Amino acid sequence: MKNKIILVIFLILVVVIICSLLFIFVLYDKYKMPEGAKIEINKEDILAYTENIKLQDLIKDTNIDIITDDYEIDTKTVGKHTETIEYKYNSIRKYKYDITYNVIDTTAPIFISGLSSTYSFYAGETAKNEFEEKIDDITYADDCDIKPELTIEGDIDYTKPGKYNLKIIISDSSGNETAHDIQVTLLKKQNDNNDSASNNNQTNKETEKEDTEEDEDEDDGRIAFSDHIKKYKTKNTMVGIDVSKWQEEIDFEKIKKAGCEFVILRIGVMKDKDSELVKDSNFDKNYKNAKKAGLKVGLYVYSEANNIDTAISNAEFIIDTLDGDKLDLPVSFDWESWTYFNDMEINLHMLNEMYDAFSEKLEEAGYETMLYASEYYLNNVWLELKDYKIWIAKYSSNYPEITNGDNQYTFWQCACTGKIDGINGDVDLDIYYK
Repeated sequence: MKNKIILVIFLILVVVIICSLLFIFVLYDKYKMPEGAKIEINKEDILAYTENIKLQDLIKDTNIDIITDDYEIDTKTVGKHTETIEYKYNSIRKYKYDITYNVIDTTAPIFISGLSSTYSFYAGETAKNEFEEKIDDITYADDCDIKPELTIEGDIDYTKPGKYNLKIIISDSSGNETAHDIQVTLLKKQNDNNDSASNNNQTNKETEKEDTEEDEDEDDGRIAFSDHIKKYKTKNTMVGIDVSKWQEEIDFEKIKKAGCEFVILRIGVMKDKDSELVKDSNFDKNYKNAKKAGLKVGLYVYSEANNIDTAISNAEFIIDTLDGDKLDLPVSFDWESWTYFNDMEINLHMLNEMYDAFSEKLEEAGYETMLYASEYYLNNVWLELKDYKIWIAKYSSNYPEITNGDNQYTFWQCACTGKIDGINGDVDLDIYYK
């Protein structure tokens, strides 16, 4: 009997201890801050796409022992975010605390192409469709939003000739907007006699144009490679060309004899964002013969990537194709799908992310990389040029200039109508600033 009583007491004690432990370690309120604990949070808004912001950067001051591993927080998604930390304070218990931070976008969307200040149509049934087609041709982008919104302020009576002042506005989800004033002129339809006169004038103009074209045959406006050498070859530069399948059969020995020092070959091309990257049909032949002729060789890929994985896949394609071969010059990322940017489902920051991923993959394999773009897009569309090596396109005798950051271009594509012995048609002319 005595032993049974002792056993019962023992079991009761065990149950009490278990219940106490459950209360201490399981059933207590983990989010209730213990007395004396302090956590002061940074309440400043964070600009979207700010890099290297860690979880513990959100904490301004504290006397707790944070046991959650530090990590980089999401700054790409605009709006409020909540992160949960786990900590201890003067006990063996673990507590939790929710930290809220706000990511903001203060940058307005930009117009890319297709925008005009004036539009003219004949008044009537088709005018509305014609105007809407012109508006559909406008491309625009935002630093954060994939789909900024385009709206038009103002009204048009498409049946009445006259001038109509409107405003085209692009806005993002954060309320940032860019507006552009336009004027739409609706013309009164011409009568048949005027149309005939117009047609006669057009015929005369076409005849004049043919005569002019005949006169211009003697001087077709193409730039001889010998002139390219005279103008740009110095002890600090090299002169060269870039080619693809469009140059068809190329005699690289003749090109070398003409004074060309390097060539940038197209290795691959994407037809659209949903297609696979395919090898330029003349690449293998061009690569072999350019090397054999003793030219310095670089490459470029025409990409329509709209995500990081595709950009990395572009880089892997190049690595696999080269199969360990070394290059004299960088591999260039040529992304220029600006006229249908609205269909790409990307924002401007994603352009940088794609190039960064492309570059990192190639550099891991031992290849130098370069970003190709025109002067306008480098200065007005690409958000950050960081420390990118730049191949700039500007078809002018005026030297290009990069105003977006501190970068200097390394290569300049200065013409697309060059002529050189060894190629029958036009070819792009380039300068390499050593």
